[in-house]
Parts: sequence; structure tokens; C-alpha cells
Amino acid sequence: MDYGKRIRSDAGIADLDLELVQSSIAGANGGGEPAVDALCRLGLVEGEAPDWGITNAALLLFARPPARNWHPGAGIRVMRVAGTARILGQRQSMTWIGHADPPLARAFPRGLRLIAEQCRQSEPLRELLLADMPEYPGGALREALVNAVAHRDYERSRSETEVVFYDDRVEVSSPGLLADGVTVPDLTSGEAVHATRNPLLVSALVAAGHMRGEGSGLGCMFRAMKESLLKEPRFTARAGVFTISLHNEPEVATAGPGWKHVVGGLGIDPDQKRMLLARPDGFTRDEFLRLNAVPAGQADRRIEDLVDRDIVKPEFINDDNVPVYYLTADLDSTRWFLEERVPRLRKHFGMRSRLRSADYREIFEITYPTARRELGLLVELGFLREGGRGRATHYLPTAGLRK
Repeated sequence: MDYGKRIRSDAGIADLDLELVQSSIAGANGGGEPAVDALCRLGLVEGEAPDWGITNAALLLFARPPARNWHPGAGIRVMRVAGTARILGQRQSMTWIGHADPPLARAFPRGLRLIAEQCRQSEPLRELLLADMPEYPGGALREALVNAVAHRDYERSRSETEVVFYDDRVEVSSPGLLADGVTVPDLTSGEAVHATRNPLLVSALVAAGHMRGEGSGLGCMFRAMKESLLKEPRFTARAGVFTISLHNEPEVATAGPGWKHVVGGLGIDPDQKRMLLARPDGFTRDEFLRLNAVPAGQADRRIEDLVDRDIVKPEFINDDNVPVYYLTADLDSTRWFLEERVPRLRKHFGMRSRLRSADYREIFEITYPTARRELGLLVELGFLREGGRGRATHYLPTAGLRK
């Protein structure tokens, strides 16, 4: 028999917080169900009054204080660590730490609030999506935490479920290896995995509205990360600990400042700008729909507008007759030119206040005619402003180089 279903001979109904039961699961059948009936329905207690059999799962979920007496690891610890690595044994690497104390019916909502407090705004995603975005989607964080709480090993480990925020990722770790028959490749595929070592916990978490159902959370996590243009979740199982890692790096390269400036001046709407920033190397209609979450007809009109403005052109590269929309040749050449030139010009202006033609030729190892043509283009595009005359001619940075 699994750990959650075992009866604790030293526990009685008085050791459970029935008010917490009532607010968490007793409303699942219409709101008027007595707390003890709800516990019986879910198999969390057995028998009849006064000789109730109290399961480990019931104590994990609803034990009265001090709940740690029944299981000290039934809490959640949330930490913020400076940098991308944690130095074990050195508390100075931690910049923040918070606890969600057991029982689990209280710890899980409290853990979600602690996580939300530590989830920052993402500058790379804001630049790509032209909107304020959290560094991790709330749905992915929620599913990672509920997975850790529901499926971890409570029998062999007294350690807490742990959430650690790093500069580049968040790791949600739960004690114990994967359930029998589940492998890391199974999880990496993103398909539903119908296996758990804690079926009573899962049933109770579903009844409380914290889980959608066994096996469904994994797909939700993958979809949430994909919709936020973030890389897929990663999974590791080592040294008796299973970890889900969510990275805050976009799956597409963040557009450079030069291309962002050009897109900003095209006179198109935010959805169209978002598409050109996120997929400058080509996009499909489905990608436009997914990225912008607009009706199909609206997406078609906006793509057609980009074609009419000579910003993109459709090409049929597969036999499925589905076009891919690429930047027109002139715009694509401008993009690559700016992606190479602007970062090095920003570096130059970080050390000097002005730029001469001779400086430009030296930086990029080009001839005088080429430098003259390129400097004129940079002035036209709004990256440089010409000053002086004759031998005193020089160039100053404008907004395009400062963004």
C-alpha cells in the first residue's frame, strides 16, 4: 500500500482541521457537504465515528498545527539566489527566502503567492512582445509546483519541496525519484503521463481545484511556455531529487536595437511589429495567430497589409501550399546591416562622444566610398546625426543608437 493510503494509528479526527477541509474540498459536491463526508468520499479517512482511520494523505493535507509533527517536509520553501548557481552551505548566495508551512492545503496557495512575489518582469519578452510580461508564465509555475507537491516521495524524505529562482531560470525540486514506469524522456515529450505515487493527494488537489486531473498539467506547462515564446521545460532526476527547470530566455533571439528602431518606424500596428520582432527570419499564418491571439480573419488582414506595404512577401517552400512570409530583400538587407553595425557603434559611443569617417572606416575595415554611403544610410535611418563641415565633419548618436 502506498504511503498516502496508510492509516496512522496514532491519529484521530481531532488532529484534522475540519474548517480547512470544509473550505478546500467539502464544496466539491455543491457546497453543503459535511467535512467528514468529503474526507470519506475521497478516501482520506476510513471507518465510522468515533473510530475513524486517518490516512497519511489526510494529515499531509489537513493536519492541525503543529502540522510538521506529522510530516516536517510537507511545506514549500521559496528562495531567490543571486547569479546562476547556488553555493551550497553559503547563505550569502541567497538574497531572499520564504516558507509556506504545512499542511499542504494551506502550503500550496501560500507557495503560489510566494512564487508570484518573486516572478519579475521580463525585459527580453517586453522587447519582443511589446507588452509587460512576467519572466515565467503563471500557468507554468503553477503546474510545476502542483506537480512537485502531488507526485513527490513523502515516505522516504523529510525534506521540503523547494523553489529556487536564479537569474536565468527557476527550479522546482521535489524529493524522490520519478514514479514507477515514468522516465525523463516521457516527460520531455510533453505528452500526458498518467502515473503517480500519491493518488489520494491527487484526488484531493483536483477536488480543491488545484489540479485539472492526473496527467493534464504537463501539457499545460509546455503550452504556457510556448505561448510566452520561452524554451520548453527541462527535467532532471539525480541524487534522489526530481527537478523541473523553467528558463526565462526566449526561444527566439531577441531583436537587436537597430532592427527594433526600424520596425518602430514602419507605421504598422503592435501585432504586426510583434511578429517582425519575434520572427524576422520568416513566419507563417499559424505563428501570427499563436503569437498575437487574434481572430483568424484579423490575422489574415494584417498579414495582407504587410504584403501590400512591401514589408514581407509570401513564399511557398513546401508542398503543403502554406506560405511563409519573409522580409522583402531591401528590408532584410537593412536588418542584417544594422545588426552588425549598431552594436559596435554603441560600443564606440560608450567611450567617445563623436564619430569621424576615419573612425568608421577603421572600426569596420571598409573603404572611403563604402563608409560615406553607409554613414549616409545611418543618418537617413535615424541612428546618426551629422555635425560640422569639411574636415570637421563628424557624427553624433541619436535615439536609434540609445534604445
